[in-house]
Amino acid sequence: MILRRCAWGGRVMAGFTLIEILVAMVVFAIASLGLAMGVTSVMQSNQRSYMASIATNLAQDKLEELKAMSPVSVISCNSNCDNPVPTTDGVEFIRTWNVVDNSPVTGVKQIDVTVQWEDHTTHNFTISSAMQK
Repeated sequence: MILRRCAWGGRVMAGFTLIEILVAMVVFAIASLGLAMGVTSVMQSNQRSYMASIATNLAQDKLEELKAMSPVSVISCNSNCDNPVPTTDGVEFIRTWNVVDNSPVTGVKQIDVTVQWEDHTTHNFTISSAMQK
């Protein structure tokens, strides 16, 4: 800030120079940019968490459905398992499941349910359980 005396009464006038104003604007712009990047990062994290939560629920629902069936009728499905495909906010969730007999021990079926979805990248979520034959 510059202080100077006026010629017509000797009062002191105060003001900012152009350079001080430009420096303040640059500092404000950098702070605003950092804040905007932080908000974007938080929004993307929230979206990923939301989609992961949906995938978890879909996998758990299918696993419970399979475990409620007769052990003889529980078989693997590796493609076109759901009709219609579960969709949320325009994102398709593809569910597949794999059933392995006598795993991890004899007399037990291991069931792995996988949910795959794609937003910016491809994501997979797998949940496993076992049921007696």
